[in-house]
Amino acid sequence: MQSKRSVAMFSFASPWFLLLTPIALGPLVLHLLSRRKMRRTEFSSLFFLRKLRERRFRWLKLRDILLLILRTLFLAFLVLALSRPVWKGRFPVRLTRADLVLVLDDSYSTSARFAEITETAERLSGELTSGSGLSILTPSGVIWDTLLQDISVSGWETRLQNLQASQSGRDLEDAWKQALSMLEKSKTSNKRIAFVSDGQARALDFLKTAPIPSDIEVYCFTDRAEPPANVSILSTRLYPAYPLPGEDQALKVIVKATENNAQANLEVFTDSKLRERRTVSAGRESREFLFNLPQDAEKIRSEIDTDSIPADDRRFVHGAGAGKLKVALVAGQDSDLLSLGLRAGGGLEVRQVSASSAAGVSPQTHDLIVWDDVYRPSVIDAVTSRGLPVFVLLGEDAEDIPRVFRMLEESPAKGFEIMASSWLFSDLSVEDIREIKFSKYLRLEPEGGNTVLSFSGGDPMIIADTSRNIYYSAVQFTPEHTNLVYRAIFPVFIQRLATFAAGQRKGNEFYIGDTLKVRVPTGEPMFVETPELHYEITPKPADQGFLVEFANTQKPGFYTIGTETFVVNPDPRESSPEKIRPAELEERGIKVFPLGASTPVKLWLPLLILAAICLAAELLFIFL
Repeated sequence: MQSKRSVAMFSFASPWFLLLTPIALGPLVLHLLSRRKMRRTEFSSLFFLRKLRERRFRWLKLRDILLLILRTLFLAFLVLALSRPVWKGRFPVRLTRADLVLVLDDSYSTSARFAEITETAERLSGELTSGSGLSILTPSGVIWDTLLQDISVSGWETRLQNLQASQSGRDLEDAWKQALSMLEKSKTSNKRIAFVSDGQARALDFLKTAPIPSDIEVYCFTDRAEPPANVSILSTRLYPAYPLPGEDQALKVIVKATENNAQANLEVFTDSKLRERRTVSAGRESREFLFNLPQDAEKIRSEIDTDSIPADDRRFVHGAGAGKLKVALVAGQDSDLLSLGLRAGGGLEVRQVSASSAAGVSPQTHDLIVWDDVYRPSVIDAVTSRGLPVFVLLGEDAEDIPRVFRMLEESPAKGFEIMASSWLFSDLSVEDIREIKFSKYLRLEPEGGNTVLSFSGGDPMIIADTSRNIYYSAVQFTPEHTNLVYRAIFPVFIQRLATFAAGQRKGNEFYIGDTLKVRVPTGEPMFVETPELHYEITPKPADQGFLVEFANTQKPGFYTIGTETFVVNPDPRESSPEKIRPAELEERGIKVFPLGASTPVKLWLPLLILAAICLAAELLFIFL
C-alpha cells in the first residue's frame, strides 16, 4: 500500500461573507485611534496614591488588551461562521455511525489513479464506528455486496487492499440502483452513498437525472487531475464486414491519443502470427490505419504499445476464416434462380432440404437456413430454438409476426422500387443500385423488429428478429419480383445477405462483463474455451430447447461455446477522457470532493460556539 498523504483543504459555502473580514480589525483600529499621550506631573503628597493606582492601572491595561483580543476573535469567528466553511481534509479523529454504501469505480479508465481511489475508499470506511453498516460495490462485479454488513465483521480492509482495476467498461448506474435497494431497508437515520471514481463523465452522467431520496446523502469523490498520457485503440473494423467467398478483407484500426503527435508501435496478428508492425502517429482526433489480411485469417488481434491504461491497448476481431459457409436451402417451386445464385462461385456449401426435415438441421453441421418455401412458423421456431439463424423469404402466404412486424399490403401493381443505400452494400456503385428494380414485394410495418435494409421509398426490405436470429425478406428472388435475378450482380447480392445473416451468429462482439448465450438442442454438457481456462457447462432448459449462459467474461479475447466463437473486448467508450463537471452534480444536492478528501466536516457550528464563548468572556471582564 502507498503511504497515506494528508490533504488539507478548506472551502466556503457562502464565500462572499469573507468580504466582511476587515470588520474583525475594527476593535484594534478604534483602540489605536483612542490612545492619547498624557503629560506627567509629580506631586509629593500623592506618592502613596500613585503607587496604588499603578497597580490598578496595570490590571486595567491587561483587561483592555484581553477585551481587545476577545472582541477581535468574536467578530472573526462570527464572519467565518457566516461564510459556512467546510474542512475537506482528514481529521485525526472523525468517527461517524452510519450505513454507507461505497461504490468504487474499478473500470479500466481508473488504472492510473486506482491507488488513490482505494486509499480514499479505505479512509471513508475507516471513519465508521462500531454498529455502522458497510457495503461495497464495483461495476465489474468483483465485489458486489447485496447486504449491509457490520463494519467490525465485514473484512473490508482486506477486500479493498486486494482490489485491482478491472478491464470492465461499465458505468455506475447498476451499482446506484443496488445501493438504493439496500438503504431502503436500513433503519438508521444516517444513510450515505459514496462514489469513488476517476470522474469520467460517462460513468456518472446518470446522476444528473436520477431521482435522489431525501433521506440519503450522496457524495462523489472524483479525480480532478488531467487525464494521463494515453494512446488507445478505439475499435477495429473488417472491410468489407461480410466478404464474399474468395474476396480479400482488410482491417481498419482506429487509434486516438490524449495528446497530439503521440508515437506508438501498432501490430496486427492473424491466428497468433505477427502480420505487420508499424510506427504510427496519433492525436486527439481519431485516425484510421488499414492492414491487408490473408483470406484465411480467422482470429485477428491488434496491439499498441502498453501505456498508462493497458486495457485499451488490445482489440480482437473474428475474420472470415478459411471454411466455407454451410447453407441449408428449403426451396419452393420458384427457387431455381435463388439456388443458382447461392451456389455461384462455389464459395458457399449449399444443401437442399425439405421443409419437413428442416427442424432436424443441426447448428453443428450448418451455419444458416434459407427458407424459400411455404411459411411454417412452428418449424422455423424449432430451428431457431437449436441456435441456428434463418433467412426467410416471405411469400403471399405470410402473416403478421407479433412483436416483429405487421403486414400492410402487397406492393402496387404498377411501378417499381429500388434499394436504399446501405452500409451492407457500400461497395456497390450508385449506378448498380439504380439498375436493381423490385416490382413486387410485401409492405411491412416494423413492430419491434429491426430494419436491416430498406427500399428507397422507406418500406423495409429486410427486418430482423434479433431475439430469435430470424431475418425476414419482403421480396422473393424470382423474375416476377425483381430484375436482379438476371443481373451479374445477383450472386454477389444474395451471398452477401446470406453471409450477413450467418455472420450475426459467428464472431459477435461483446464487451467485458457481458453474458454469452447459446441455444443448443440437448442438455448434454458442453465445453467452453476462454482466453485462460476451459470449462464444462450443463445447459439449462429454455423455451423449445436448452440454453448455455456464460458470464465469466473478465478477460478480452476469443470465447468458444461448443461450435460458436464470440469476441470479447473492453468497451471502447471507457477510453473517453471527458470528466464530469462538479457543478452539474452539486446542483442536485450531491456533495462533490476530490480524491484524498474524507467525509467533509462543516465548521460553522463550532465557530459560532467559539464566538459565543468570546462574547461571554468579554461580558465577564467588563463587569469584574
